[in-house]
Amino acid sequence: MKDTSGKQASLLIRFFIPYALILFSALLVGWFAYNKTSDLVESETMKSSTAVLGQIREALDRRLAEIETIARQMSSEPKVQSFQFVKDPFGGKNPYSLWDLEKSLFDYRMFNHFIVDYYVAFKNNGMFISPRKVYTMKQFYDLQLHYDGLTQEEWRSRLFDTYHYKTYMPGTPVVYEGKHYSVVSFMQSFGLKGSGGVITVLINNEQIQEMLRNIDSEQGGFAYIADQNGNLISHIGLDEDSINLKALPTKGGFSQLTWNGQEMLVTETTSAYNGWTYVSAQPKAVVLEKAYYIKELTLTVFLLALILGLMIAAYFAYRSSRPFLKLLQMLPVSRTEDNPYMLRNTVDYIRSSVSDLIERHDALKGRLDEQLPQMRSVFFDRLLKGGYTSMRDVEAALEHSRIDLRSSQYAVVILRLRGYHAPYNEEILTEMDIVKLGIRDRIEESLHHCVIVHDLGENLLALMLHDTEINSDDFMIKMRSLLREIYEDLTGETGAGLYLAAGGVQTRLTELYRSFSEAKFVLQHARWHESDPILYHKDVELTVPSYFYPSDVELRLIQLVKSGNKAETEQHLQQIQEKNAGDRQLPLVVERLFAHELCGTLIKCCEQAAGADIAEEAETVLKAADPAIPPVEAIEMLSSSLLSLCSKNEERKKSHNDDLTNRLIAYIDVHYPESELSLTVLAREARTSEAYVSYFFKEQTGLNFSDYLENIRMREAKRLLLESGKPVSEIAAAVGYLSLNTFSRAFKRANGMSATEYRRNHEAG
Repeated sequence: MKDTSGKQASLLIRFFIPYALILFSALLVGWFAYNKTSDLVESETMKSSTAVLGQIREALDRRLAEIETIARQMSSEPKVQSFQFVKDPFGGKNPYSLWDLEKSLFDYRMFNHFIVDYYVAFKNNGMFISPRKVYTMKQFYDLQLHYDGLTQEEWRSRLFDTYHYKTYMPGTPVVYEGKHYSVVSFMQSFGLKGSGGVITVLINNEQIQEMLRNIDSEQGGFAYIADQNGNLISHIGLDEDSINLKALPTKGGFSQLTWNGQEMLVTETTSAYNGWTYVSAQPKAVVLEKAYYIKELTLTVFLLALILGLMIAAYFAYRSSRPFLKLLQMLPVSRTEDNPYMLRNTVDYIRSSVSDLIERHDALKGRLDEQLPQMRSVFFDRLLKGGYTSMRDVEAALEHSRIDLRSSQYAVVILRLRGYHAPYNEEILTEMDIVKLGIRDRIEESLHHCVIVHDLGENLLALMLHDTEINSDDFMIKMRSLLREIYEDLTGETGAGLYLAAGGVQTRLTELYRSFSEAKFVLQHARWHESDPILYHKDVELTVPSYFYPSDVELRLIQLVKSGNKAETEQHLQQIQEKNAGDRQLPLVVERLFAHELCGTLIKCCEQAAGADIAEEAETVLKAADPAIPPVEAIEMLSSSLLSLCSKNEERKKSHNDDLTNRLIAYIDVHYPESELSLTVLAREARTSEAYVSYFFKEQTGLNFSDYLENIRMREAKRLLLESGKPVSEIAAAVGYLSLNTFSRAFKRANGMSATEYRRNHEAG
């Protein structure tokens, strides 16, 4: 135990050192870069303010140019020019001209949210017109627009007593259409001085102030826009009374001034378009305090990052070494004990060990290939005895035995060598093996596509014929011709005397045992002649009254009842009854013997139904054995009882399957974050083999174990990607993947995109 702990500690240190070196290197580079950049904090702050001011200036210049263009277009409008000479707007045809003028005005607010509204004021007739609105001066000032602290006469005087050319009125609170705004008024006169008018555009001052708020004014700072005469157009952070609505004396670019007892760092820029000044001021003490704070914060973050980085490095070293430690624990103990090379280069050591395991696997595969003939022999023995209850079992066995039997018609022919009789000695057995080997080689050489040869021991061979013919009669015609060809070929080639007993045609592999039973029946009960060495079950006539119930048919019935396959059991019983009915009537004694045989079969089925309630079946056996009961009635009672017991077995099997399925799914739901979870672990939990767990899990859930486990892990990974900020590597480890590459490939295969793209797409959405 102490030696193992020492190896783990040594391996952990080897993984930890590279992480620590990378961490220290990155932190040293970061500290060097910080020392070079921390001295630029003050100048970068000023440059940042200048850049923001420049952006605000350019944006505002474009907006003002648009507004001035709108006013210029309106002033040159013919309808506006002509209406300035109208003195009586409501006389004659003037109301129509007034209506036409109002309809021609375009509502620029639909595409320019910088504009609250605009109106055209005519001095000669006192009309105020804006899109969708026509008022007299008094109506307009009372109902539409009202400046705080400004009377109607003062407002009129400001409009018409002065000729306005690109005149801007500083930001002023107004009430427009019942709503409170802060607007900057742009005024542009048109026409003659005595009879002209003014176009006024109301600019939303709140949007200008919102642009100024993009400047980081810090504590006690301010920003403003002043026109070329020093009048404030808009501002934030200033007390208007203290500066009398005049701009501060600044020197342009970067400068310092004392304002309200504070040293201020001032940034200024001037518009080339209209000569307006844009100013931002920040308290010097606050700016320097931020620089000192950044230095202290950086040092603190550096130390915390160092501590946290060392902890993370230790964690990653442990996580990276853990798979290697598990691999080392899985390797044989003799390879890991007292092996200094293992600690010097673990990866190469594991590679050599895995290579050794691959070589052993190849050797084991070779041994399995050597045992393939034996596996095929076991398969054919079980198939001919009716040991398979479903096609799924047959297909699985065919795959393991590497046999291709995909056809639609099947039949079994038993070939018996004449001239050999028991008891057999060693020389006779050797001679028979040589003869049978020659027969097998001859048949497989020419008819391997439609005939499979299986050794039944002693002097018997089974020939399994198969074809894709849809009609059984056509297949029987082909079979007769083929058997005659085989007989003539073999008797001339090997010089052996042969008898061929052919069973009936079957359409399913699970029913092939019937053809085999019929062939045995022919071999044992038919009268053989030299002139007719090939006999068919359908052509053989029974010479003595007897019932059809051979041992393999009984064994098949017991297996079907035990497996709970009610449909197959019912079909099997029906076929047995048809065989015993047919065109002949069994004597009463023979029927009673057959009923007693069925009683024995039912008793055998009850003995194998451990834990089931078999009281009804036992009572049925006692009733059917009563001589007073007619044999036909007894046979019907026994058949019904066999079907009832089959149903009970089916329910018991289904309940057992449901319990096992729930156990396996619950175990996966709890242990899916463990990378060691596999079919081996699941089989150990279910106390059965891996092959059975794989087959059972696919049958019950419709999914392979690996697909089901991947679905569970992908669902949890997507939840963590959306609900947590963890890195993808941590999420991969949390859902049971040893490496990020394996997780990334699985995630992309399951979702069509990488984990990073999945997180980014949902965050953007």
